[in-house]
Amino acid sequence: MIKTIFVIGISSLIAMPLWASNSHCKIDEKIIFSCLLKKNKKIVSICASNNFSAHDGYLQYRFGKKGKIELVLPVSESSTQVIQAKSLMFSGGGGGYLRFINEPYHYVVYSAVGRGWGLKDGVAIEKNQRLIAYSECKNLPISEMGGNFFSKSGLPIDTREFLLP
Repeated sequence: MIKTIFVIGISSLIAMPLWASNSHCKIDEKIIFSCLLKKNKKIVSICASNNFSAHDGYLQYRFGKKGKIELVLPVSESSTQVIQAKSLMFSGGGGGYLRFINEPYHYVVYSAVGRGWGLKDGVAIEKNQRLIAYSECKNLPISEMGGNFFSKSGLPIDTREFLLP
């Protein structure tokens, strides 16, 4: 009996890659972005259904400690109305972000690189169009964000200006 439990435990560790341990995404979802944050040691993840496209599936922002999600946007997996995307271009680099809107709050998950300042990845929180908090990723994030993902997703382009914190 103990051998069986040990074998099941070991096989579940092998089935889940180590990088997925810092994610709120389920095993049957794609990790679009995920990282452990420096400030509060919480995880921010953007998870998508495997069939996510411009006309199908879902995309969700999830935030909280491992195993204890505190915020999910949009609440319903069937809605993409509150999500906007934008690619960024910088000298010697670029990046992108996803904006999850829950008025008056906006949760902006970003990933970018630029000459002179290097990598910037994390989440910014805005209220009434003003930055009220942000936290950078502790380590390199898992990230699929970028022009290719944005064009396939069919998400509306963000019309606001977002400045990296």
